[in-house]
Amino acid sequence: MKKYENSVIVKTDDLNHHGTLFIGKALTYLAETGFLNMALTYGKGDEIVFRALDGFRFFLPVPKGSILTYTSQIVRLGKTSATLYIKGECKLASTLNMEGYCTYVTVDEKTRLKKPHNMVLDNPSDEYEKELRQKADEFFKKLL
Repeated sequence: MKKYENSVIVKTDDLNHHGTLFIGKALTYLAETGFLNMALTYGKGDEIVFRALDGFRFFLPVPKGSILTYTSQIVRLGKTSATLYIKGECKLASTLNMEGYCTYVTVDEKTRLKKPHNMVLDNPSDEYEKELRQKADEFFKKLL
């Protein structure tokens, strides 16, 4: 599936008491990037709701002034749900700083009941993408 990127500059308002990116802000950016991918792929942002966050890991702190780029990719599709793998990198420093999976559900705009999204998952492009899809399947099974 197509990958989407979203970059942010880590500002003073984004910092914790250690002077690095606050986890709450990191997760907000992660979820926003997943939502952007879903909205652009599905085509209707008002019919998408957040369902779950799984497997989030923070590897390295992100200092003030960093340009943090989140990359998202749909790695699992159910009838009404989609799970995305999202990673956060400081590309100027060549570091992978965080990663996680977000699951979103499509709902009817009026009734708010789950609604099929009719999206189709393409074939994995390589072994790494296969692994991401297997992990997403494992996380999703825990939601049931």
